[in-house]
Amino acid sequence: MEIWPNTLCLAALLVACGVAGELQHCVWSENPRNEKFILDESSWELTLEGEWMIGFCVPLIMACIKFERVWSKFAHEKQLEQSDMTVASMKLEYSETVIRRFSLHELPTILHVKNGVFRKLPTGQSIQELHELASFKWQEIDPMPFWQHPNGLLIRAHVRYIQAIDQVYRASWFNADYEHATWLVRIGLILIMGIILTIFCNIYNCLYDRPKPPKCGKKSKKQVEGHSVRKQKGSSSQVSFFYL
Repeated sequence: MEIWPNTLCLAALLVACGVAGELQHCVWSENPRNEKFILDESSWELTLEGEWMIGFCVPLIMACIKFERVWSKFAHEKQLEQSDMTVASMKLEYSETVIRRFSLHELPTILHVKNGVFRKLPTGQSIQELHELASFKWQEIDPMPFWQHPNGLLIRAHVRYIQAIDQVYRASWFNADYEHATWLVRIGLILIMGIILTIFCNIYNCLYDRPKPPKCGKKSKKQVEGHSVRKQKGSSSQVSFFYL
């Protein structure tokens, strides 16, 4: 008889979990594309497709605290509108690669992304300003230059450099500070670049700087001209002797 209360509690808990799961499934099915995203370094490539507005903020800055409240309301209203734009926030804690990848110089910062084209927008202080930026004002702003594009060659090389320093610093065999890890990676890059440059120089010398063999069968221009002059002199002397 003592088993029945425990069984009833367990059944009620299962039913409640099932109802909650169904409600969550309904919310997701009604608006699957406009759930608020939290992006980081491992998932930022999702922004290369579709239309996004990304907010960059850290919770310890007073301006970011105010911005985060407005940004959350803006994201909620965009979800209710069921628009094609996805509103997301980017994690910045302990992530220097995100700061370098998106060329962040101040916080908070807003980026508009459409089909891989990034634009840095002015920070809206109200929901109305954010709606105007999302609707039409983003078209008035020039895209980010190629050397600042998050997926560009220069930015990717810089991010790889930072990731290499982090990997060396966190390696089990490395027992020095972050500055020594930075110098170790720099020295390694210099050595690698020197080796690559040496290989290219050797290949160039082998292909284009081969010694050319002397051409024995052909005479120089001066030798040919001298021979023709001597021949003309000899023929003129023979003609004069014949007339004599």
